[in-house]
Amino acid sequence: MPSAETVMMAALAGVAVVLGVRSLGLSRTARRLAEEAGAARRSAADLQTKLREREASRSQIEAILQSMNEGVMVVAPSGNLLLVNDAARRILGLNRTVGPGSSFSESVRHPDLQELVRQVLQTQEPQVRELILYAPVESFLQIQASSCRSAPGDPCALVVFHDVTHFKKLEQVRRDFVANVSHELKTPLTSIRAAAETLLDGAIKDADYGRAFLQTISEETDRLHRLVDDLLTLARVESRQTALNKERIPLRTFLEDQLARYRPLAKTHGVSLEMESAPEATILADRSQLVQAVSNLLENAVKYNQPGGRVVVRAGESDGTLMIEVEDTGIGIPPEDLPRVFERFYRVDKARSRETGGTGLGLSIVKHVAETHGGSVQVESEFGHGSRFLLTLPL
Repeated sequence: MPSAETVMMAALAGVAVVLGVRSLGLSRTARRLAEEAGAARRSAADLQTKLREREASRSQIEAILQSMNEGVMVVAPSGNLLLVNDAARRILGLNRTVGPGSSFSESVRHPDLQELVRQVLQTQEPQVRELILYAPVESFLQIQASSCRSAPGDPCALVVFHDVTHFKKLEQVRRDFVANVSHELKTPLTSIRAAAETLLDGAIKDADYGRAFLQTISEETDRLHRLVDDLLTLARVESRQTALNKERIPLRTFLEDQLARYRPLAKTHGVSLEMESAPEATILADRSQLVQAVSNLLENAVKYNQPGGRVVVRAGESDGTLMIEVEDTGIGIPPEDLPRVFERFYRVDKARSRETGGTGLGLSIVKHVAETHGGSVQVESEFGHGSRFLLTLPL
């Protein structure tokens, strides 16, 4: 029979075995839990990385949309806005409160645009339209609308607005220019043709009548020549493809030479022409273009003056800027015409302009010469009391 000590030792050994087995099971469970916890941490880190990448991508897309010149809107099937960028607000005249969640039909009060979005949402077919908006300002829009999806089975309308107002206005300027040139050429050509036909019909046999018609032909030919010269000058200055041939020009001497050129014309019109002040400065400019600008100002000041009137030229410099002022006591410019006097072929007094042989291009040439040299030209006038033109150029 085993002794008590033997039994005790066996029992302790059994307990040790049992505890060892249990410890081994607990160790395996702990390792498994640790592995699962590590996998969960890695999954959480991956998810966090993906969320940051998605947020960065979303921020980039928003930055791109907000920096676009084109307006962009996304309209949900419910009719509420899902997205609108700053360009769309500017083009459509919407305030900053219009954004995601706003009603499209209540925010954009334009029936044609509302119908366009309605068609895209119903048919899911792309649409292209050109629309004119009259508020907040008149603008021409090219609109492209197509279907997109914010979620599976949830079609939305993506609308992109292209503001083509600038191109439409350029096209109108081109049409007006062609029409104006045609009209300006047609007038002297009609006079020349009428005079030539009259001479061919027998007026050439009468010395007095023949000479009068020949004088008409000569005058109208000169007018055509001036018109073509001004057109070529304007085209050359506007294109800016020809490099400026800049040279250092003594200002006082230059202005005295220009005044000397126009004193005979001033005497013919009974107008005094004088220089009141001019600094001993030197300007870096293209001489031929500067001559064009100053001579056009002087010629207008003399021709659109009154007998006994005055033309005064002043010049000064300040902070690296040269100012040439031509002031006259002539017929002046009505207030409503002041904003347009630098347009091509625009005439304030059309009848008098034709009498004096004006082409309507002189002030437009002055403007472009000033801008080509990095300067500007301004006008102040009181109708019936003369005008003051200020040509500003960098020294």
